[in-house]
Amino acid sequence: MQAKQYDFNVQHEIGKKGEQILDRWLGTTYKITDVSHDPKYQGVGIDRILTRPDSSVITVEYKFDLAAKRTGNLFFETVSIDCKSIPGWGWSSQADYWIFLIPDQEILIIKPPSLRALIWRKYRENSEKQIPNRGYNTLGLPIPLSEVRKIATQVQKLYLDNL
Repeated sequence: MQAKQYDFNVQHEIGKKGEQILDRWLGTTYKITDVSHDPKYQGVGIDRILTRPDSSVITVEYKFDLAAKRTGNLFFETVSIDCKSIPGWGWSSQADYWIFLIPDQEILIIKPPSLRALIWRKYRENSEKQIPNRGYNTLGLPIPLSEVRKIATQVQKLYLDNL
């Protein structure tokens, strides 16, 4: 059975909805600057600059993982485009934090070095999965959410009144 092909445009629209949810959630605490369309930030995996009440800033990359609730795994992208050997966001992102939205379940805030260290420990146990796209594949590792929660700096359960 052939795997379902990933449709970038559909996923992009879904991701935009996830960004709106996270912006609303974070907007109660931070001033949010959307830099997701700025090539300078796109190339280093930064979607937002968050300004804290004390005026200090942090950078974040948003991830909206639709399959995580169903599979129990977070997908860590190792190769974005296999035929061009383009590294996945998991290796290339320079954001201070990754914020994963798992619809109808939770938000996980992760420091990239912590998740990368977990990936290196799990690399031998898990095999990379291929996600078919039009003309290329994306590769990545499924990592159990139970293990990701252990390294998260924050786990926020999602309830309708949170958003």
